[in-house]
Amino acid sequence: MKKQTKTALIKTLIICAMFAIIVLAIYLPLKLTGALNKISNAEDLKQIIANSGAYGYLIFFAIQFLQVSFLPIPAFVTTVAGTYVFGPLIAFIISFVSVMVASLFSFWLGRRFGERLIKWIAGDATVEKWQAKLDRGKYVYFLMMLFPVFPDDILCLIVGAGTNISYKFFIITNLITRPIGIATTCFLGSGYLIPFSGWGIYVWIVLILIGAVLFYLSFKYQPQIENFVISLGSKIKPNKNDNIDNSNTNNSTNTSDTNIDSNT
Repeated sequence: MKKQTKTALIKTLIICAMFAIIVLAIYLPLKLTGALNKISNAEDLKQIIANSGAYGYLIFFAIQFLQVSFLPIPAFVTTVAGTYVFGPLIAFIISFVSVMVASLFSFWLGRRFGERLIKWIAGDATVEKWQAKLDRGKYVYFLMMLFPVFPDDILCLIVGAGTNISYKFFIITNLITRPIGIATTCFLGSGYLIPFSGWGIYVWIVLILIGAVLFYLSFKYQPQIENFVISLGSKIKPNKNDNIDNSNTNNSTNTSDTNIDSNT
């Protein structure tokens, strides 16, 4: 066996071992505490976290990590359960850190193992459907992550496997968009600030209508918005070719001036 082949095999085995350790470290506490059997019910999940004492923080972190990277768990259910136990602020901080770590992990999985793994996890039809939309540009991914109607967690895998989006753009997008959804769930979705009864019903109707209008406008005027973002970026960071052209122009001017002076 060639040396390069051996090195690649060793790296693959190390990655798989680290992957297995991470999964077991997160999965086993949830399995032993019975959290996985009650994870679809916010009330039961709340009791598990509350009765776990100091380990409740770790269990909540693990649940939030798993619902992004491995298990088809509704994020709303897990986040609301954590909010009931820790309050909206603590639940937001734990959820944000956990979701960011899991999102980066999913992106890395897609980038490292490619579409074959993603299609095995999500299915061919799902991957092809969202891949076709993501091919329209980076801003489409930003919009998908901004609105809660899209499968954020699957998108992290697909973006890593089937696009040329960089780690930098991925991290910035998630840093901007993820906190919005998490904060909305922690402070609003749990009924902590706006109740689901009485005067709160009318407020929710208005918020839903505003969200629907913004969603429609964002897609209708997507090209204009994308052009604006591109033009803004070019103003902030000048094109290298422009600098080269300017440099060449200055050099030409200086050379002409020198020649004139010499002839004189």
